[in-house]
Amino acid sequence: MLEALDAQRAEAFWTLDLEALDRVYVPGSQPWLSDRALLSEYLKRNVRVEGLQITIDSIAITRRTSTTVTLKAIDHLAAGQVIDGNGTKTPLPRGVPTTRLITLIPSPRRPAQQSPVPSRSSDRQPSSGWRIGTITQP
Repeated sequence: MLEALDAQRAEAFWTLDLEALDRVYVPGSQPWLSDRALLSEYLKRNVRVEGLQITIDSIAITRRTSTTVTLKAIDHLAAGQVIDGNGTKTPLPRGVPTTRLITLIPSPRRPAQQSPVPSRSSDRQPSSGWRIGTITQP
């Protein structure tokens, strides 16, 4: 679940695609606002992150309801580099393992397109079927 969301987030930071964050986070949520602000700044400065990789050291379900799943995850930044508009590459420092409580909410299903040949991007859903609603410290 989280691996797929991390991969989508990494793709958003490589392509500078603000809308891609809507498939990772619940729009309007705190993590969505934080990443949108950061990605907007990167867009202004023409800075991309290549090869962003988060390693999940451990994960456990701490709470499950009919509409949410809360995970206790320990993860860290494992790889990535910032590339500026001139092509200068700066490696990101490895992160230290951090514990977070991540609440996932099911992604809404989009109605099928009316066109006889749907575009590939129009009905793109998170491969995990979930989006992040909150991230907190335990």
